[in-house]
Amino acid sequence: MKFYSILFFSIFISFLLAGSAQSQDNSLSKTGSFYSGFGFGAPADVNSAYTMGMGLSGVSNFSNFSPNISNPAHWGVSGHTLGNVALGFTNFEASDRNASAESSMFGIENIQLTAPIIRNRLGVSFAFTPVSRSDYRRFTEGSFEPLPGLDFDNVSYGTSITGNGGINRLELGAGGRIFRFLYAGYAFSVNLLSIEQEVSVFFPSDDIFSNQNYDKKMEGYEFGHRFGLFSTFPGVFRDGDQLAFGGTLNLPVTIDAEQSVESFKIINGRRSLVDINEDSPGRFGTLKMPLEFNAGLTYNLNRYSNFTAELLMQKWGDAEYSYDTEQQAYYKDRMKAGFGAQFHPYRSDQQRGFFSNFKYSIGTSFDTGHLAIENEDIETLLLHAGIGLFSPRSRSSIDLSFHYGIRGTESGNLVKEDIWGFKLSLNLAEFMFVRSRFQ
Repeated sequence: MKFYSILFFSIFISFLLAGSAQSQDNSLSKTGSFYSGFGFGAPADVNSAYTMGMGLSGVSNFSNFSPNISNPAHWGVSGHTLGNVALGFTNFEASDRNASAESSMFGIENIQLTAPIIRNRLGVSFAFTPVSRSDYRRFTEGSFEPLPGLDFDNVSYGTSITGNGGINRLELGAGGRIFRFLYAGYAFSVNLLSIEQEVSVFFPSDDIFSNQNYDKKMEGYEFGHRFGLFSTFPGVFRDGDQLAFGGTLNLPVTIDAEQSVESFKIINGRRSLVDINEDSPGRFGTLKMPLEFNAGLTYNLNRYSNFTAELLMQKWGDAEYSYDTEQQAYYKDRMKAGFGAQFHPYRSDQQRGFFSNFKYSIGTSFDTGHLAIENEDIETLLLHAGIGLFSPRSRSSIDLSFHYGIRGTESGNLVKEDIWGFKLSLNLAEFMFVRSRFQ
């Protein structure tokens, strides 16, 4: 395990150094995707450690040695106590017809712990995952005539908005076996909303107007419910193969939010922090997260190879963001489709060299996006590849995946993003709470 600790620490430091080395020039976006600044953030799709190298959620993929965060039904299948911590780094190279920018984002993808209550029959899971992310920085410039009709020069101004936060989910659930090849699961969650915005309005060449700075903070929470099914069919086309199906349903969640707007003002000669919209009717609003359906089909050709296809659908057309109805109008129904394959040479009884100790993954995904701006769908195309390494003394593992793709378009004066990044997942698989037969 010392080797894994050193490897994990080295890659973790590399992530931090890569994030701190990004350009600090004025940009369209400095902290994440430009499109995460609309509404309450962009959807954060979380992939299970076993399938993140394919870019898939893993709703129909089962592994005895890493937890599945996408499908509650899987939590009752395994007989091991499983833990997972995943970190991700993504770089965005954004451009429109007038400017370009580079930004990066580093953060926790998910944390999960599952444990069997009755081995291979009933298990429980506790997890923390992001649901949406709002990490961006926008800079705009313009001018206005201070007194229309009079002979005054136009006043130039600039606006800088930095946003961070999103919606995170704390989830507790259980899964169990219904019939021999059918499992079902349920998860109860608390969805926590926390988005902060720092807004600065400044006038670079005018002495009449003073610069303005204020902070917005949006908070709220609501409970959520998620259901899952998982079924396997062995020997479908040949001896030793298996067909697996998985599906989940995530019910809509409506969060009653409260938004504060704070700024420093001079009151009675003293600089004081004031809540500007304390009594404003716009202080309270509604955020509605969409209905989600996710389904996958996996064909295990043999113990070494499998192929997976997935389809994710979200009813973003029914989502709500009452704080800005113009941005809410950008929402549209979202569909994401993906396909991937895995090869597991380490399962061979005969050692074939150093590279046979790894698991290899490859995949692709196409996302129609949840936004339509200027009659343009904000689509995303990604390519994925991954490698997994198992511990020589246990079934714990480290998974490293890479992705590259394109989001958006420069048509209609919109922003196109070239995206690349990688994810690291540390997976624990142990027999716990089992009395040893030999001392």
